[in-house]
Amino acid sequence: MSKFQRLAEHFIELMNSHKLPAGARLPALRKVTKQHQVSMTTATRAYQYLQQTGWIYARPQAGYFVASRIKSSAFPALSNLLMEQRDPKKYAPSRGYNPHSEFFSPLGTSMIAPQLLPNTGLQRSIKRVAHRASQPLFQYPDIQGETVLRNALTEHLRGYGLAFSSHELVITNGCIDSVKKAIETLTHEGDTIAIGSPCFSGLLDLLTTLSRQVVEVPIGQAGIDLPQFEQLLKQGTVKASLFSTNNINPNGISFSDQQKQGLAALAAKYQIPMIEDDVYFELSHLKEVPLPAKYWDQQGYVIWCGSFSKILAEGMRLGWCQPGRYFTEYMRKHTLTSFGVNGLVQSCMAEFINTGEYRRHVNNIRYQMGQHIHQYQQTLAKALPVNTKISTPQGGMVLWIQVPGLNAVQLETDAQQLNIDIRSGACFSTHDFYTDCFRINCGWPLEAEADKHNTHQQLLSLCELINSKVS
Repeated sequence: MSKFQRLAEHFIELMNSHKLPAGARLPALRKVTKQHQVSMTTATRAYQYLQQTGWIYARPQAGYFVASRIKSSAFPALSNLLMEQRDPKKYAPSRGYNPHSEFFSPLGTSMIAPQLLPNTGLQRSIKRVAHRASQPLFQYPDIQGETVLRNALTEHLRGYGLAFSSHELVITNGCIDSVKKAIETLTHEGDTIAIGSPCFSGLLDLLTTLSRQVVEVPIGQAGIDLPQFEQLLKQGTVKASLFSTNNINPNGISFSDQQKQGLAALAAKYQIPMIEDDVYFELSHLKEVPLPAKYWDQQGYVIWCGSFSKILAEGMRLGWCQPGRYFTEYMRKHTLTSFGVNGLVQSCMAEFINTGEYRRHVNNIRYQMGQHIHQYQQTLAKALPVNTKISTPQGGMVLWIQVPGLNAVQLETDAQQLNIDIRSGACFSTHDFYTDCFRINCGWPLEAEADKHNTHQQLLSLCELINSKVS
C-alpha cells in the first residue's frame, strides 16, 4: 500500500469510528503534512482519493468536510413477468419519451455546465488546427473518420486498457448516431430488441422512430439477471440487445465485470449481437474507470458506442463506434447515410487529445461530477420526505429519485409552470411502472456565485412542490 493510501485509510478509520462525524472539517493539507510527516503531494493525493470514493467533499475557499454518506437504496425493479414484446409507439408519453423543453433548466437535460468545460483549451486547439490548415482539410472527410483522430482515440483508450486498432474504429456524429447505425445494421423494421429497464429516454424515442419492438429487461440494484436474460435469448424472438453497462442513465447503476463478461459470452453463444451504449464510461467518480462489456468480447458480437459530446462539448456532435464483426455492414450503412463527419471538428479533437488536455479535463470533471452528485444528494435528503429513495451512482451526472405516493408525470407538468425541467419516470419505460420516480441532472454547480441559473433555488423549489403533493 502506498503512502497516500495508508494516510487515506487512517482518515477512513476515523470516519468509520465516528471520531470524524459527518460534516466535520478535516485538517488543512499543510497541517496534515506536519502531523503525519508526509509530503504535500502525498497529502493531496490522499484527499483526492477520499473525494473520489465519496468519503469527503470540498467547499470552495472553505476546505474539506466529511460527507454524509447516502445509503444505497434498493429501487423497485420491473418484474420478469413483464418481459414481453411491446411497441414503444403505443406507450409513448404525450410529449414523447425524450421531450425538449421550450425553456432551459439545468435540472432537465443531462449535461455539464458550460463554465466547467475547458473552453480556453479547446479554443487553443482550434486556432492551432486552423492556422496550419491545408487543402485536404476542406475536402470531403474520410468516411470512416480522419486517421489523425482515430489514432489519437486509439492511444487515449489504450490508457484504460482497451487495445483497439485505429482501423477498427468508425467516427460518427455522436453516440446516438453510432447507436442508430448499429440498430439499422443489425435489425429491420418490426424486429425486437432487448433493452434495459429503466432505459434512457433518448433510446426509446430512437427505437420508436425506427419502428422496432422492445422487450424490457429489469435492471435492479444488483445489475442484470443473466440467467433470466439468457432465457429470453433462448426464445429466439430477440434479434439484438441494447444496453448501457456503466453509470446507466437514469438510475446510475453499473454492471459488474462478471455481468459484462457474461453479456459478451451470451451474445457470442446465441449469435445475437449486443449494442453497448457506453457514453458515460469516462465519467466514473471512482479512482478507476470501468471497463465496457466490449473488453471481454472475443468474437466481435458487441458493438461498442461512445462519444466525446457528453463529457466535453455537446455541440461538437462527435462520437465513435467499434462494430466488431459487423464492421463491413456498419460501414456500408454509415456510407449510405453520411459523407463522413466534419473534418475540421475531427482535427481539432485530435489536437486536443494529443496535447494531453482531454485527459486532464476527463480527470478533473470526473471528480467535479462526483462532488456535484454528493451536494445534490445532501440537499434532496434534507428537503424531501424521509421515505424518499435517492440513487447513489458511482459515475455520470444524474440522480434517480423515488418518492412513494408521488405522481411524477403531474410533477413534471407542474414543474414546467415554474420553469423547472425534470424527467418523470414515464420517460424511461413503455410500462406504467416508474410512476413515482423522476430524474434530475446534476451537471450544474449549486454554489450561488458560480450559477447564473439559480440551480440551488430551482432544486429547493422542486422539493417544495413535491412536499406539497405528498404531504
